[in-house]
Order: sequence, then C-alpha cells, then structure tokens
Amino acid sequence: KMENIEFKMELSPDFPKVHINEFVVWEIIEPLIQNSIDHANTENLLVLISTEIDTGTNKAYIIIEDNGKGIKENLLEEVDGIQKIFVENVTTKNFEERRSGYGCYIAYELAVNRCGWKLRAENKTTGCKFVIAIDN
Repeated sequence: KMENIEFKMELSPDFPKVHINEFVVWEIIEPLIQNSIDHANTENLLVLISTEIDTGTNKAYIIIEDNGKGIKENLLEEVDGIQKIFVENVTTKNFEERRSGYGCYIAYELAVNRCGWKLRAENKTTGCKFVIAIDN
C-alpha cells in the first residue's frame, strides 16, 4: 500500500480530438497508471500524465510516467513484435494472486488492435514511461 501518491497533469491545449469512446480511452490509460502505482516501490510516487503533439510527424502522444523503480528489463524485450509487458498473463506479481497479468495486456489490445494506435514502455533514469502514439 502506498500513502504518498501525487498525480500531475501537463496537457497540451492543442491536443486533437480522438474519435474513440472516452470509456475505451480510460480502459487504455487506467491500467498503465495502475501499473505505475503497483510496481513503483517508492515512498513518494509521482505519476505524470501528459500529452504532446509533433506537428512534423502529425502524431499526438499520451504519456504516463512515474518516478518509481522502473520496469524489469526482460519485460521490455519483444516477442513477435510485442514487448513482453503487454503479453497476456505476464506479471511480476505472485501467480497465486487473482487477475494478474491482464492490465497492460488489455491496454495494449485496446490501444493497438482496436484503436490502431501504438503503445511502448520504456525505463527512464528513474521510473518508467508508457507512450501512446496516435496518428492524427
């Protein structure tokens, strides 16, 4: 359990409208936020949610990052073009825990296969970052 969680938002006022139901968007973003909370292993967690636009590539980005311990390197490796963190039933939790290994999988399935977006995970110097790329 964590007591000290801070959320910060840095949203671009020019972020384009996405033509996806807001509940679907939430089902993509929420598991990524929850992953940051569940795996941060830090006393004072900062979860930053931001949006960016790259006019040169005509892409918009939703970024969720934290200052936790980061993602285990083996989960960032790809299997058949998908990072392991997004594969069904992949988890660092105890396998006896119910509902383990579905959050990031569901986020990936919805973002990539339903919406046609791209989703990547990476480590920062401190913490991890999930990047959702949307073609305008």
